[in-house]
Amino acid sequence: MPHSGVGHAPPRNTPSPTPEITPRARTLAADWSSEAASWTLAVERSDTEELVHLQGRFLWMCQGYYRHSQGYTPDWPGFDQFKGQVVHPQHWPDDLDLSGKQVTVIGSGATAATLIPALADSCAHVTMLQRTPTYFAAGRNADSLADELRKLDADDAWIHEIMRRKVVRDRAELLERAQAAPDKLKKLLIDGVKACLPEGFDVDRHFTPPYKPMQQRVAFVPDGDLFKAVASGKASVVTDQIAAFDETGIQLASGGRIDCDVVVTATGFEMAVMGEIPFRVDGRDIDFAQSVTYRGMMFTDVPNMAWIYGYGHYSWTLRADLIGEFVCRLLRHLEERGAKSIAPTLRPEDRDMPLRPWVDTEYLNPGYLLRSLDRLPRSGDKPEWQHSQDYLYESKAIPAIDLDDPIFSYSY
Repeated sequence: MPHSGVGHAPPRNTPSPTPEITPRARTLAADWSSEAASWTLAVERSDTEELVHLQGRFLWMCQGYYRHSQGYTPDWPGFDQFKGQVVHPQHWPDDLDLSGKQVTVIGSGATAATLIPALADSCAHVTMLQRTPTYFAAGRNADSLADELRKLDADDAWIHEIMRRKVVRDRAELLERAQAAPDKLKKLLIDGVKACLPEGFDVDRHFTPPYKPMQQRVAFVPDGDLFKAVASGKASVVTDQIAAFDETGIQLASGGRIDCDVVVTATGFEMAVMGEIPFRVDGRDIDFAQSVTYRGMMFTDVPNMAWIYGYGHYSWTLRADLIGEFVCRLLRHLEERGAKSIAPTLRPEDRDMPLRPWVDTEYLNPGYLLRSLDRLPRSGDKPEWQHSQDYLYESKAIPAIDLDDPIFSYSY
């Protein structure tokens, strides 16, 4: 998707310029000039192969965090010897026919849990092969409070606001339980899975993770469809290590094997840090791993730029809303001060603070994040130099940011 350089807000009482969207475009470079007080983007149009240059006073990175070109696939021994079809969910072929096929889905996260029940009725058999289990929570794909509000013919805007607050509160309570009583929450989740599976199913082996609840996302299973597929015999679960591939299947570390016609590698994705775009400031290459984040949205010594990166445990859009409101306020403030640029800068008292990874990996440690920590900005030991994962805190802290704080360096 294109990456936009968002221009400076126009003066008040003047018509706004017509927004322009450049589709089928890929940003090749982003260069900041202090002299011109603007970003220049080198953009390639994939439909025409034309190279164009876009200029803007402010760069707002809203491209997400997936690397769209390819997903993550481990380097398994003998993988190239397999003669069957290999599919990564990120590049699902439109003409894939699984009729009568033995399918193995490698992975245990939300993607695998979504695929298994969807494939179970269209192939001979589907096997979920996982190295370690994931926490799952089964439930209705609906909410009884929302149902009741609709019966009362409540205004849609009211329903939206009430349900938004309820979801936030429920998630905050879940996170609190995960910290205060992880063993009790673990038992609750595992007991919920047991209730969906046949008597005697080895839940301890196949659905009991080795880590604490909420260190990685708990995957929601709508109406228990994954467990229904397993209970019906159309799907099975194997928890083991891959020793090697051969022409017709997978050899397991335990000595067993899985014969398969199709392998689906639901093994995760790779992160795209800042859209994988090379950044330069006044001709100097920017290594974001050497920068320090300001509240997970701006970065030291990088002027007029903000990045939307959401939460690991709350809805992504909650943080996108907070940052969107902050950026609009920041653009208005630049105009009011008559400033050309702004960048967060380490204060004298910050220069010797210990630097830490982008987030607390004891609290949040999915594979895609751990594989990318060496490319992500650093955080400090003060709230303003950290990417918080607490929406309830940030919903108050971000709107209260003082844009005249000495932490911000302005140029005119």
